[in-house]
Amino acid sequence: MKREITAKTFTPIYDELEDRLRFVVNYQDIQNRVDFMITRSFIVNLISTAEEFIAKHYATTDFQSVPTQENKKDSQNQENEQSEENIDNVISKTDSVNLELLKTSEELLLEVNFSFDINSKHTLLTLSSKNITAKADLDGFMLMQVFRVLKSSMPFIKWGISYNF
Repeated sequence: MKREITAKTFTPIYDELEDRLRFVVNYQDIQNRVDFMITRSFIVNLISTAEEFIAKHYATTDFQSVPTQENKKDSQNQENEQSEENIDNVISKTDSVNLELLKTSEELLLEVNFSFDINSKHTLLTLSSKNITAKADLDGFMLMQVFRVLKSSMPFIKWGISYNF
């Protein structure tokens, strides 16, 4: 029987030994943690699909325009400052000691599903491996953040992918 968990946090890191992305769900919650491994071809298809889905349902694919820690100092107007405060509340630095210490067995990510609810304007993101399914109910901003952070952990040059991908 497949185990089902609720995904609350997402932490992507590149695993050089495996040459894959490790997409850790709930890294601080050992009872509900899962380390999904994502292959290069899967992530390329997934990013493209996610960007299309976000453009269709949330009218944006501009992942690069979302303020990051590096470009926060360049913001001038109050609207950008408010967006940055929201991002600070969403993205926090990963405790890498806990990330490694609480590592679980790897699960190869086999399927990702997006289900948009027109009434709530939320998306149910479902990540599935052979043994585990992780589900998260995300608004457009959070969905975009998950994929922006996932994309930022890709080793572009090593995989022969342009930064503009």
